[in-house]
Amino acid sequence: MNIREMTRPECIALLRSARLGCLACVRDKRPYVVPIHFAFGDDFIFSFSLPGKKVEWMRGNPHVCLQVDDVGSVHGWKSVVVDGLFEDLPKTPALDRTAPAIDQLAPLSDHEREFAWSLLQKHANWWEPGALNLGATLVTADSHLFYQIKIETISGRQAFR
Repeated sequence: MNIREMTRPECIALLRSARLGCLACVRDKRPYVVPIHFAFGDDFIFSFSLPGKKVEWMRGNPHVCLQVDDVGSVHGWKSVVVDGLFEDLPKTPALDRTAPAIDQLAPLSDHEREFAWSLLQKHANWWEPGALNLGATLVTADSHLFYQIKIETISGRQAFR
């Protein structure tokens, strides 16, 4: 078996074609890794979740890592790792006389939420596992959130015969 570094275009090709990855976050020097469905969009990874441990930890420490694999066989696999920063894509208040000044609003607009949704909804079951709840909290229409990971670095390796 041989292993080689993947080029950036090869890494991006895998990110564009993949839907499932393992997201890692850290709090108090303890790692937490969970599967997520995602969509790749230029310099961002987009995903969806309900409130919970993952979101709480990412809000506390926005430095995250996403690993995406394509395992064809024991001797033929690809693996890409993305390091980046978590950012909420919150619903923004409507601009009216009672709304705060524009520079006080969240920096990410409903446009980014819509863009994230447009990429995610192209694929079946895009809301899983982020929308699956273990019953610990009441799920309402306002419970869900979209988020993005601003990509800082991408690296990958490929094994082949």
